Amino acid sequence: MKKKILVFTGSRADFGILKPLIIKIKKDNTLKLILFAGPHHFQTKTGFTDQEIRKSNLKINYFQKYIFKNLNEKSILDYCGVSFSIFSKILIKNKPNIIILLGDRYEVFIFTIVAFFLNIPIAHIHGGEITSGAIDDALRHSITKMSNIHFVCHHEYKKRVVQLGENPKYVHNFGSLALEAIKKKKLLNKASLFNKYKIPTDKKTILVTFHPETKSNIPIKKQITILLSSLMTIKNTNIIFTSSNFDTFGNHFIKKIIHFCKKNKNFKMVKSLGTDEYHNFVFNVDLVLGNSSSGIIEVPILKTPTLNIGQRQKGRVFSKSIFQSELNKKIITKKINHILSNQKRISYEQKFYRKNTAQNILKEVKKFVSKKKINLKIFYDIKK
Repeated sequence: MKKKILVFTGSRADFGILKPLIIKIKKDNTLKLILFAGPHHFQTKTGFTDQEIRKSNLKINYFQKYIFKNLNEKSILDYCGVSFSIFSKILIKNKPNIIILLGDRYEVFIFTIVAFFLNIPIAHIHGGEITSGAIDDALRHSITKMSNIHFVCHHEYKKRVVQLGENPKYVHNFGSLALEAIKKKKLLNKASLFNKYKIPTDKKTILVTFHPETKSNIPIKKQITILLSSLMTIKNTNIIFTSSNFDTFGNHFIKKIIHFCKKNKNFKMVKSLGTDEYHNFVFNVDLVLGNSSSGIIEVPILKTPTLNIGQRQKGRVFSKSIFQSELNKKIITKKINHILSNQKRISYEQKFYRKNTAQNILKEVKKFVSKKKINLKIFYDIKK
């Protein structure tokens, strides 16, 4: 009997990273892949990213469509309540041998709770990280405590997962899945990429991905206003936006950005570039700006500087090419001008890259599910 591996992808945020592993599972004759696509793949405002899954020649076995009328705390909690029943029916019907999921978002958290209650083993990717400026921080650590096997991307994150009481035997640092995929890509040149999107090639270009900072002293709606007013001060520069995540007030951010781009000819909004196009843009722009995890993990390997704004990513391991700014108009403007004027002096590190990441993860997952009996998970105390 083939072992059934269910992979849950809630949004564009995790699919691009999971894709190499999903493809390896699909090609393995000893395994049966079950792919579940969550609600954020089917949203108009973020560009129907389920199409990226289908273009990868992958079949979506199960999907969840959900209309978020408003993106506030109540609407997200309403979604979570509805999802318990939907997720449990699918997991009870399929009885997977293990579930693979990534990250820290609320839809991933709910899926984890359901699997945990049904006693289905969970493999968690990207645990042990800290993002103290977002509620995702607590969700990520909670997912770790419900998971059976862990795949982190840095030795500091491995230490933290063990500190949370997880057995080191089941905590593996194989590097970042995203970076392995980037290393293998043939990237487009600037002219062909920019011409496709009708972007002038004779100016500096900044790629912006900015999400709500859900744990902040600055009101969420004010955050996007500060950022946009900062970017208005940068002259003779292309500013390319991708959509914000479906976090609290994420739709407000998207509306403000779209309105802003209509009023300013140097500004352009692309709902979702897709993983490959996003990496091509990162490779060809002069600066990546915002508060996305991709700016911390993926951008340095493409040798483009990052300006991380605010506290959303506070606590992650930063490379030398990542600069930090408060969410303050004067400071953001000063930092942008400094980076664009000193690009040739910036050094780049590859803190999260290791060879054969997908292959090594799959090897450990197969070893785990091959056991006749899954060991009872207990709290691992660090020996003093």
